[in-house]
Amino acid sequence: MRASLAVAEVLRREGIEVAFCIPSNKMIDAVAEVGIKPVVGRHERAIVNMADAYSRTTNGEKIGVVLVQQGPGAEHAFGSIAQAYSDSVPLLFIPQGDPLAARGLRTSFDAVEAYKPITKWSARLDNPATIHHQLRRAFQLMRSGRPGPVLLELPIDVADREVDDSIFEYEPPRKHRSAGDPADIAQAVDLLLKAERPLIRAGHGVLWADATEELVRFAELLNAPVATTYVAKSAFPEHHPLSIGTGGTGVSAGIKAFVPEADTIFSIGASLLNTLASFHLPAGRTIIQSTNDPNDLSLQYPIASGIVGDAKLVLEQMTEELGKRLATKKPVSASRDTKSEVAAVAAQTAADWAERFASDEVPISPVRLVKEMIDAIDPDTSIVTHDSGYPRDHLAPHYVATKPRGYLGWGNSTPLGSSLGLAIGAAAAAPDKLSVCYLGDAGFGQCGLELETAVRNNIPVLVVLTNNSQMTGYDHHHPVAQERFGHKELSGNYAEIATALGATAYKVKDPAELGLTLSKAIAEVRDGSVVLLEVITSALRHRYPAVEVIPF
Repeated sequence: MRASLAVAEVLRREGIEVAFCIPSNKMIDAVAEVGIKPVVGRHERAIVNMADAYSRTTNGEKIGVVLVQQGPGAEHAFGSIAQAYSDSVPLLFIPQGDPLAARGLRTSFDAVEAYKPITKWSARLDNPATIHHQLRRAFQLMRSGRPGPVLLELPIDVADREVDDSIFEYEPPRKHRSAGDPADIAQAVDLLLKAERPLIRAGHGVLWADATEELVRFAELLNAPVATTYVAKSAFPEHHPLSIGTGGTGVSAGIKAFVPEADTIFSIGASLLNTLASFHLPAGRTIIQSTNDPNDLSLQYPIASGIVGDAKLVLEQMTEELGKRLATKKPVSASRDTKSEVAAVAAQTAADWAERFASDEVPISPVRLVKEMIDAIDPDTSIVTHDSGYPRDHLAPHYVATKPRGYLGWGNSTPLGSSLGLAIGAAAAAPDKLSVCYLGDAGFGQCGLELETAVRNNIPVLVVLTNNSQMTGYDHHHPVAQERFGHKELSGNYAEIATALGATAYKVKDPAELGLTLSKAIAEVRDGSVVLLEVITSALRHRYPAVEVIPF
């Protein structure tokens, strides 16, 4: 078989059913030959977002694959690969390469070297006899330890070379995990037993480890509130009485209430890096950090205890050790009624936000829109994602995620316009779920043509667009430019654009119409349509704070 077909055969054996691509790349025909559907997008950045969400939605059971041409294709994809790397998402990026004879020329873009800083491994498939070995290594790396993207460039002249069938062998490598050092587990439990107000901070590693059930059991045994980062949102069911929500650039009311008062914080499945997708921790606290990557330990916070291991296995160990200790010793926090405290904060939050959630002002309050979305969407059967900026900070702290990967949070790197590609990738991976993205008019400008990708490929998604005719939140960054030139003002009729691209579209200006129109749009998406709902909203962001940043 030819080399490109050998690569495609490995992808087939890995259970991959879709490859996201933009021509030309010899791999596109090769994957089609083995029954993998090529989904052609409009921009390289967006198809990487699709592959990113494909991997997240399947929780790495099936890896998202991206195929692009040499030169411009590989160049254009850089930003989204960087985004996947920052959020620790495994995906396989296979750019076509220039002929081997062109390597080193100034006009030949060397993707292998360029992508090394933002991939887990970057290599060239330049020897057909070793292709199966390199692909096995790639999938082993994507499944082991901290996940991340891998680049394997296939030069155009190598793609057509023959591979000796007699030496081609491939079995998908299995995931390997390691548990924590028992001494580290014991030390961590000691610290938690001495804590007056312990708190659990869950990161993305909990999702990758499929450790939601283990996290719930441990939290209930410890009787501690649980918060997640934006990227880890849905790792802990947010309707659970110990959930205090999620936080990043902004934080939920629960995080605002509980984190400043916590004396001991157990971070599980997280690097503890301060990014736009992770809330900061107050100084002077006892911090226990558990991660599957030893390079994460103590990067930005001094830790009292560290554990290196898979989040699922570590939580099982912690639960077992804590259970043994509790049989003979009460924790310092034993008298604390944590669930009642959490419920009281939730009740106060509902009261504080009730008026804003019910606002009937025109233009529509974005907070009213978020509440209508929460009421209309079934979190048990949906996958929701946000865009960067103000849609993220209004939706993420309020939307209640109930199932792992029922919400795709992201944002260690926050490229505007990522949400539509993510929603398409999620829908491709889980066609039985309602896939929803929430973005603004500025974000739509970065990705809007991908509506046609969804329509053409029969991938139903719901796009909820909040249109306030401006790039919100940049006043303080560029006050002179705004005053003199109005640089942040935008315009556009996005419902008409969506219709022109083949989608069903609605525009809502009256808040009284929101609920009914959302329900209608959801029903149409569940019936197989691509729907854009444009909502004309207020531009006065400062009147509708999503949450407050904790002043640590």
